[in-house]
Amino acid sequence: MKSIELIYLIIAALIWIVGYLHNGRFVRPKWKIPGKFIFYIGVSFALVHWLGHWGMIFIIVHPLIGLLFHTKICKENDIDWLTCEPKEKYLELQEKWAKGDFSKSIKKK
Repeated sequence: MKSIELIYLIIAALIWIVGYLHNGRFVRPKWKIPGKFIFYIGVSFALVHWLGHWGMIFIIVHPLIGLLFHTKICKENDIDWLTCEPKEKYLELQEKWAKGDFSKSIKKK
């Protein structure tokens, strides 16, 4: 492994950790967390190894797209995108996605 590949993997890990600290506490079930980390780092490593600097596109764009999607969906459902409050509403929305229902909003109570 080249030193630049190691640096890119450290950047990828830091980006993933920041995302986890923001939103990871809501991941259900908890066993998915290490799997998501291994998958993200594995794909990042493969792309950086095979494509060099171009692999950084995935490392930066993948979480950025996730953040944009998260922000849009939270705003559509009256959830604070930064704090994910109200927590119950956010968890209900996440549970709906886990079942494969990606319709825009949750049912109003």
